[in-house]
Amino acid sequence: MGAMRLTRETLALPRAIEPDVEIFAIGDIHGRADLLDALLDAAAASRSQARERRLVLLGDLVDRGPDSLGALELAGHAGERIGASETVALMGNHEILMRMTLDPAIPEKVGLRALRVWLGNGGAAVVEELFGLDPGWSNDGMLLRALRETAPAEVAAWLGRLRANYRSGGVLFVHAGVNPASPLESFLALPWDTPLAGLKEAGHWAWVRAPFLDHKPGANGFSGYFVVHGHTPLDRGHSRDHAEQVQRFRLNLDGGSAMTGQVKMAILRGGVAEVISVQGEPPE
Repeated sequence: MGAMRLTRETLALPRAIEPDVEIFAIGDIHGRADLLDALLDAAAASRSQARERRLVLLGDLVDRGPDSLGALELAGHAGERIGASETVALMGNHEILMRMTLDPAIPEKVGLRALRVWLGNGGAAVVEELFGLDPGWSNDGMLLRALRETAPAEVAAWLGRLRANYRSGGVLFVHAGVNPASPLESFLALPWDTPLAGLKEAGHWAWVRAPFLDHKPGANGFSGYFVVHGHTPLDRGHSRDHAEQVQRFRLNLDGGSAMTGQVKMAILRGGVAEVISVQGEPPE
């Protein structure tokens, strides 16, 4: 493994988290346990500047990369490692696909659709790594049943603990974002297991992109909140510059790890965010 390069950027935010708290928010990892390990090293080395330290994982720890299991294992002990009193793990769209596939409480028809979407979006790497199964089975129904029968209890428990969003002061943490055309509270209350059939990207907090990323809110932000999110690698042609994102009342921490070898973390203290980017080896 080659050397990793770490960069820092400090940004003034239009909203603040609650006082005497510092929050370490980590964006999409996508199976790059090596990069998550480097971020946690940086977090652990950061001198405490508040009474309480919290960790927020913004979702999409798994899929695409070579070591989703390692990423999950690191995440399980990350709070203790960096001295956080609370760890909040949010549900990304990849965790939704994974849970819909593995959870026997989800109807088989819904699970089959999720399985197919999951396999086409990086889940094949997890099926091979975590379950030792061939994702190329011709019978999707048999593969779904095999996955549900062999799902490790600790993985199912982790998926069951994931949250839709988290708030501190005037800052909202959510995987993909919000839809400015929808009332905030009802949008955030949408169930994680909304069936994929008929679900539009803009219609869910784990999938939304364009209406959120393109929006230019006024001084009230998104119903009063500044949003910290991931989901869209390097903002994909919207507002790649962090300062420009902040002007739009949001901060994107998806560095595109599976494509670029970069991951991001923001340390929030009051109304200031320090963004730490770790650049490692891009995937082969």
